[in-house]
Amino acid sequence: MEQLECEEGSSTFRFGSGWDLYLSGVDDLPPRSSGSNETVTTCRGFPPITLTKFGRTVAAPDLIARTELFRTVPDPVAAVQKAMAASLPPGGQRKAVGEPTFMAAGTLALACRHNLADGFPMASCFWADYGAVGAIDYFPPGGDGHFAMTQAVERTKEFAGTALRGADVR
Repeated sequence: MEQLECEEGSSTFRFGSGWDLYLSGVDDLPPRSSGSNETVTTCRGFPPITLTKFGRTVAAPDLIARTELFRTVPDPVAAVQKAMAASLPPGGQRKAVGEPTFMAAGTLALACRHNLADGFPMASCFWADYGAVGAIDYFPPGGDGHFAMTQAVERTKEFAGTALRGADVR
C-alpha cells in the first residue's frame, strides 16, 4: 500500500479521549518468539486528515493498523471473530453500527464493521491467516459518515497481502 509509515513494536495512536488501537482477543495464541517487539508492527496512513465531530477536531491518519505474528493461528476465521468481539463488545466504549461484513479468501479471513468511538465514525477491520492477526481502523475525511464498507474490505485485503509478503509467517 502507498503512503504508509510502519514501525516495529507496540506503538499506540491516541485520538479523541485517549483511545488506542490494540489487538484484543489473541491472548491464547502462541507467540512467534519471546521478544514481543519483533512480532508486532504498527502502521499509519498518510497524509493526515482532520476529523471533526460534535465540536471536537483532531488530526488523524486516514488509517491505523496493527499486525501481530504468531507461531500458529489454528483457525483464522475464529481468530477474526474473537478479535472483533473483544474490540467491539456490546455495551463497550466503541459503539458498533450495523451488521458486520465477513469474508474468507484462500488462507485469509476478515471481518469489518462500522463503529463510533468518541462520536467519530470509523470502519474497523480484523484479519487473520495461519500466522498473523491484524486490525485496521479507517477514518473518513472530515469525520462525515462512515468509510465505505466495500472500500474497507478491499483495502484490508491489500494491506494483509502486503503485510504477509513482508513477513516470514511459515
